[in-house]
Amino acid sequence: MNNPFRFNTLRPSDPFCDREKELTDLILHGMNGANVTLFSPRRYGKTSLIKRAQKEMHDKGAYVFYVDFYRVMSVEDLASRLARAVYEGLSEYVSFFEKGKKALLDFFKTYRPVFTPTEEGGVQIDVRATEGISGYDLLESLLSEIGKFTEKSDKPVHIAMDEFQDIVEVDKGKTEAILRTHIQMHGAGYIFAGSRRRILKSMFTDRHRPFYNSTLLMELPPLPHEDLVEYIVELFSKGGKSISHEAAAAVSNLVHQYPYYAQLFSYLLFSMRDNPSLDDVDECFESLLASERYSYQGIVDGLTPVQLSLLVGLAKYPGSKVTSQVFLKETNLSSGGVQKALKHLSIQDLVSNEENGWELVDPVFRRWLVRTF
Repeated sequence: MNNPFRFNTLRPSDPFCDREKELTDLILHGMNGANVTLFSPRRYGKTSLIKRAQKEMHDKGAYVFYVDFYRVMSVEDLASRLARAVYEGLSEYVSFFEKGKKALLDFFKTYRPVFTPTEEGGVQIDVRATEGISGYDLLESLLSEIGKFTEKSDKPVHIAMDEFQDIVEVDKGKTEAILRTHIQMHGAGYIFAGSRRRILKSMFTDRHRPFYNSTLLMELPPLPHEDLVEYIVELFSKGGKSISHEAAAAVSNLVHQYPYYAQLFSYLLFSMRDNPSLDDVDECFESLLASERYSYQGIVDGLTPVQLSLLVGLAKYPGSKVTSQVFLKETNLSSGGVQKALKHLSIQDLVSNEENGWELVDPVFRRWLVRTF
């Protein structure tokens, strides 16, 4: 039996842990043409949830399009990604080659599809912009075409824009304003999702930004402990192995119900033993830390000494008042240095200001920092 746990993006057909309410809400809002801002820490199952919601919307008769703006480089790059998502979404409804089966494509002239055969025997869809159009004109023209498509569509239309906050890197706000101007006129439901939460939330809660107060805000919480325990026990059983509720609870507690780590930890544990004990869980947690160390080292290498000192300080003393004399003495930092470093760490979504004070977002990374420094 193959390992039942998956620690990359879950497919719509894969077993899902909880998220029933969030899934139901996303489908309801999407089918009603409402817009949602969905935010969570990195590797929290956000993309898996979006794709599952869109799969169910598709099954209910909607056109669905998914575009990822991660590290988008320019307005041309943004427009081409969006155009590619449109053609990929339409590809199952129309034939790009047979006359009489291309009516849906008549809305789109700014970009034309380009087809490349794959080694698996399929076809990869890319796009090419119409000559003589560039920059913001490309984006405006494409958005106008999407608007006409949604207006004439005989089905609901849903568009998910993942890592939406990365569009702020394209320019000083013009792209943001163009998108808002067109999207508010579209007869479609949108999800604007992202994992750099401070940046994303400010786009929708700052009254001076184009998207201010234009969506429903939805934040993914950690997985419910009891549901996660049952999920781990059930998948072990489906895979032909067993795990006690006590051991599954230990897994849940060690990763603080963090979705990515829950999947990876369970994957490693399933590979390690047929009926893992609590000692096996502790041993496997060491393997988990070892498997993630290169990722953590990459984060650390990108920090200044002051930023790293603050991060380590918050790992060792979570919830501390970062400007208190006690914390500054323990970390050997100045108040001014802390404030500047805190802004950077917060923008990168490495730390967040919770009810008890500033804490690291990633609980397993916190454990690694405490051990390493």
